[in-house]
Amino acid sequence: MLNLRTQSHWDQVFRFVQNIDGLILLVGLIAISITFWIDDLFWKSIFTFIFCTAVCLFILSIKFKQKELTATMSPDVKQSEDISEVRTSEEENEMKKLVFDDFQSDRLGKCVVKEIDDDVVVRSTNKTVATQTPKEEKKVMVTKPFKPEAKQAVREFQVSDFFDVNADVYKGGSEPRTEFDYLLNKVLAVIKEVTFAHTVAFFWANQEKQQMVCEEKITDSHNFLDSRRFNIGHDIVSKIALQSKPEIITRVNPVSEHELIAYYSQPQFIKSFVGVPVFFKNVVANKSVDEAVAVVAIDSKTEEAFGYETLLLLGQCTKLISGLIKSYTDKYDLLLDAELLNAIHRFQEKIKADLTVSTISQSLVDESTKLLKWDFISVVMQDEVKQIWTVQKVINRSGEIYIRPDTTIDFYTSIVGEVIKNNSHELIEDIGSQNRCRYFEGEKINNSGSFISIPISSMNKCYGALNVESKDKYNFSKQDIEVLYRLTENAAAALEVFYMNKIIDEYVIVDELTGVYSKKFWNEKFNDELSRADDFGEDLSLLFLSVDNYPELLVRYGQNGINHLLVTLSKVIRSSVRQYDLVGRLDKDRFGIALVRTPANEAYLWAEKIRKTIASVVVSFENKSFSVTLSIGVSGASEGMTKEELTKNTSLVLQKATESGGNTVRVF
Repeated sequence: MLNLRTQSHWDQVFRFVQNIDGLILLVGLIAISITFWIDDLFWKSIFTFIFCTAVCLFILSIKFKQKELTATMSPDVKQSEDISEVRTSEEENEMKKLVFDDFQSDRLGKCVVKEIDDDVVVRSTNKTVATQTPKEEKKVMVTKPFKPEAKQAVREFQVSDFFDVNADVYKGGSEPRTEFDYLLNKVLAVIKEVTFAHTVAFFWANQEKQQMVCEEKITDSHNFLDSRRFNIGHDIVSKIALQSKPEIITRVNPVSEHELIAYYSQPQFIKSFVGVPVFFKNVVANKSVDEAVAVVAIDSKTEEAFGYETLLLLGQCTKLISGLIKSYTDKYDLLLDAELLNAIHRFQEKIKADLTVSTISQSLVDESTKLLKWDFISVVMQDEVKQIWTVQKVINRSGEIYIRPDTTIDFYTSIVGEVIKNNSHELIEDIGSQNRCRYFEGEKINNSGSFISIPISSMNKCYGALNVESKDKYNFSKQDIEVLYRLTENAAAALEVFYMNKIIDEYVIVDELTGVYSKKFWNEKFNDELSRADDFGEDLSLLFLSVDNYPELLVRYGQNGINHLLVTLSKVIRSSVRQYDLVGRLDKDRFGIALVRTPANEAYLWAEKIRKTIASVVVSFENKSFSVTLSIGVSGASEGMTKEELTKNTSLVLQKATESGGNTVRVF
């Protein structure tokens, strides 16, 4: 039966959309590009809605083209439903239905049309019963009227039908990766709905590591691979990535399904497949546009489910995905540069307050943990006293057995030793494939994963190596190497400044900040005074003064506040000693005083006096006022006592004074 109806207004609308489908796609691309550059949630939602609307209109245009193409290619084959409705306008404006059987025998010579009431619904049946009356020669059809189905309640659409209210992409501070995954998921969802696919998946093609990486998927299967990665092989997805050409398989051989489609753990009885490459030209990396960076794979459980029109649709979608990749990479590079700059700034702030080897290595480790995915991080540097290379810092996040601090490395056979010796980095993507040790022969640590070692070197010297290890293979990229190089360069520069300052201090007589003797010169003068006192049988007392709660003061008032405090202390001390007494700065918070011709009991009285004086001094700095206390250790020199013995005794009583709560004087 065939139902004849007039041309609807919707066909005109679809034809108009078909004529401007290029403009619609352009508007959608502009809208989705704008969303990446604005932060306002309201406007971001508006442009996302415009993008989704443009995609839907474009898909409707493609469908309408398919319909017209089918009608043009096979007009004699196209058949309508078995029974259709025809409505005509009568002069009385009565609506009637005309039905006819287009399967009537040619022997009748004409088609018989039957008029039925408007409220009777006629449905096609598999069998028709016809009888021929000799007089009227008309065909009687047996139809089964049925009761119309109850009308369904009109559904009210909600905002959630058009907008993902709780999506992570709209939350504050969303990362570029979150936005890319969200939009990619929406594109794949549209492809799946339009093509009636069983699975739609997006795979990155990593040509360097020879791997396909699943970034996003929408599937009806429960047997999709658990691992995101699989090696490039002879499967169809790998073939598309290597040849950078689309592939259509209208009938998949069940025997070869597992080898052909590698992203399922079990056979899924896939009958059709189509895959298209995704291209992207990276201007920074000078990457060729002819090489596919990703593959969109679609499969179906129906034979011949995809055709030439599917490729046309996917071609437009891959252009959109390429635009998303461009926006994602640009934003990711900017974000990575910003994070690296912040890490360098934090590193410099930490070492500015305390420029020591320990602080530099600890700060380097801390900032590295924030920029990479890792399981183990270590810093190897040289022990200046023993002249060997040892592990200075270690962080073990996995809890597995790993090397410990102060472990000596094998400089000539280990990977880290080679990095330091050659002053060049080493990247091992699969540790299990290497026969070399990382630190020393016989190391009993995990032998799987990936490992990277970066030299800590300046223009003049290599000070050690920063080592990062992951339990996952192929975990590190060239971009990770670049990030670590920027950090180690700053660490090497800080170490160079530290050692140069140390060399300068060897030749400086007076401490630049406090105006008292430098540590080296004070030690030389003290050694002379101790020898003279021993030769002439004179008394000599040694005093060590230390600022109580120095780390807390440093955190609260900063290095500038501490410098102001030390200057104040040095003035009070110098005004309380005689011209021939020795005053020197031995450490960042410690002063050394040698009272000539003074026994220990008199030195104790002098120390008590200076302790009370310092406790009453108010230090003013940047509209802040505070006071400090001192811990003092006193030891008198006896006949024949060496410098080392006297220094050890004084340090011991100073430690006891500090441990007792500070603001006290202890005598050995």
